[in-house]
Amino acid sequence: MFPLTRPSLCKQWEAAVKRKNFKPTKYSSICSEHFTPDCFKRECNNKLLKENAVPTIFLYIEPHEKKEDLESQEQLPSPSPPASQVDAAIGLLMPPLQTPDNLSVFCDHNYTVEDTMHQRKRILQLEQQVEKLRKKLKTAQQRCRRQERQLEKLKEVVHFQREKDDASERGYVILPNDYF
Repeated sequence: MFPLTRPSLCKQWEAAVKRKNFKPTKYSSICSEHFTPDCFKRECNNKLLKENAVPTIFLYIEPHEKKEDLESQEQLPSPSPPASQVDAAIGLLMPPLQTPDNLSVFCDHNYTVEDTMHQRKRILQLEQQVEKLRKKLKTAQQRCRRQERQLEKLKEVVHFQREKDDASERGYVILPNDYF
C-alpha cells in the first residue's frame, strides 16, 4: 500500500511510478516485484517492507513508442545491448538505474479501479460463503451434541436393563401360602 501517512515517502513512490496525473488512494498498492530484495526485512515467517523502501524496478519505454512498434521490435532480433545494461552475473538485460524525465513507465501490472472493484466483490462473496459455512458448522455441532446425549441415554437404559436381568436371575419366587 502507498505510505499515505508519510507524505515525503509517498511522493518518492509517486515519482518512481511515473504515471501522469496519478494520485494514490488508500486502495492504491504496488506489487512486491517492483522492490529490490534489500527493501524487505524478515519478521518470523513474514516478509515485510522496510520503513524507507521505495519501488525502483520498472520497465520504461519512450512516450512516442506505440504498441505496434514494441511488437515489431520483439519479433526482430535486436543488437546486443551495451555492457553497462547487461548484468554479468546472470546474463540478463537490466533496466537502467537512472532514467531520463521524458520516459514513462511501461504498465506491466494493472492497477486499475476495475481490478479493485472486482477484488472487493470477490472478498464480499467469500465473506458470505464463510458465514454460510459457519452456520452449517454450528448446526452440525448441535446435531452431534444431540446424538451424543441420545447415545448416553441409550447406554443408561442398556445398563439398567442388564442390572434388571441380573437381578431377575438371582431373584426369588414368591409362592402362595398353601404350597407349604
